[in-house]
Amino acid sequence: MSDDLTLSECVKRAVELLPEDDEPMVSTGADEYALLVRRICVEKQSPEYDEAVEERHIADVVDQALSRAQDEEDVFGAFQREFGRLSNSSEQYHFRIFFPLNMRTGRGEDPPETIEANSTTIRRVENEQWEDAVEATRTAEGTSAAPDSLPKILQEESDTRLSTRHYSFYVFETEAREAALARSKLQRDLDIILGKLNFTAVDWQLEKDTMDELRSLNRTLPDAINRPPVYLLFKEEEYDTFQATQVDPSGTGFRLPRGFNADFKLVRRFPPAGVGESCDGELSRGFRALQAGLTAERNESAFLYYWRGIEEITFHDRGDSSKNALERSLPLVHDSFDLTILKSVLESLADKRNDIVHSGIESPVYDRDVILLRQMLYNSLNEVFALRENDYSKNEIIGVLDYGLHETGSLEQKEDSHQEDYLELESSLEELEGARRWRKERASFEDVQQIQQLQE
Repeated sequence: MSDDLTLSECVKRAVELLPEDDEPMVSTGADEYALLVRRICVEKQSPEYDEAVEERHIADVVDQALSRAQDEEDVFGAFQREFGRLSNSSEQYHFRIFFPLNMRTGRGEDPPETIEANSTTIRRVENEQWEDAVEATRTAEGTSAAPDSLPKILQEESDTRLSTRHYSFYVFETEAREAALARSKLQRDLDIILGKLNFTAVDWQLEKDTMDELRSLNRTLPDAINRPPVYLLFKEEEYDTFQATQVDPSGTGFRLPRGFNADFKLVRRFPPAGVGESCDGELSRGFRALQAGLTAERNESAFLYYWRGIEEITFHDRGDSSKNALERSLPLVHDSFDLTILKSVLESLADKRNDIVHSGIESPVYDRDVILLRQMLYNSLNEVFALRENDYSKNEIIGVLDYGLHETGSLEQKEDSHQEDYLELESSLEELEGARRWRKERASFEDVQQIQQLQE
């Protein structure tokens, strides 16, 4: 992004790309919009408004202002008005947000007590605390002008009432100017949290019996931990408001598998706050893409969400070909796939992705396409996460992606050529050393000829 662009110009570009529905096609406008908003929050503060707005709150203000503005005809003008009003409000209040997650105890495994992602932490509460919050909501809404507005899942005599046997209940606490901004803070990292839960909890074995199924407009969603169907917000210990979502309440809840807690300890606090120059940001967006793909209602959307996740964790350059992201993931998935067969389908997958994103063509997305990308994303996340746990730097991981399948002799030749270029010396040698280290620690290749063919 050029430094000559003002905040208003950045946001105007973002507004033009706002998604038109609740399930945007990834890698199109909605994705560009999210990228622009992130850059706004990191790089810009508006000279037109209150300069005292803390930088860490800009993301919340921008998100909420855009959310309110997109319902008006003059979206950009409405954004400017809402951003100015929100940013000029300096008083902070303490908010608690209670919400259910459709996971339950199973095989001796209890839902985690706390879960973190970036600067967001959610804490598990007892069923009695949830019931108290629901009762406070019923009481407050029952005396309001529209008592029938209370969703059935919160009504005392409703058959669809949330069962404490099938749900676990969590609370998020924060300081914010108003309830909408408090909720925005939670939403920003909630999909990363849910992605980490599903990364640990879902059985990721390839479903071979469905690999030949054709696309279905009514996609059968996998069992997964979903977004909450409702949020209950409390301001300064008093009930403030609730928000019901479009998520259908689960009747049974997701039963945690054996060994869940031992596995989840490895990812519970990841990614940490203040990621700096590491690759943790890409990993966190990979978790978010995984969650979005699991819960997408159409195969096309799931396909593109998984694709974007692979792009994120392979540090895909937007100027490169679409196929490049999948090719760079080959070192990460080499233990799980026949690479010769996998490489043969990458071009057709890339063509399908480009048809959907750029041409608007109704290119058929089969169940097998979705399952393949899901498994590639999961295995890639698993491998990159393991590399980070073993203190691989970002450059070393890039080296694994670029050179991991190269032979030792090829690596030595590249190192010799890089020695001659002083400007590339430090980062390039670090990348090559990462690839060499990875081959020594991880790679177990039986067919060198096959690997050589992949590099042709």
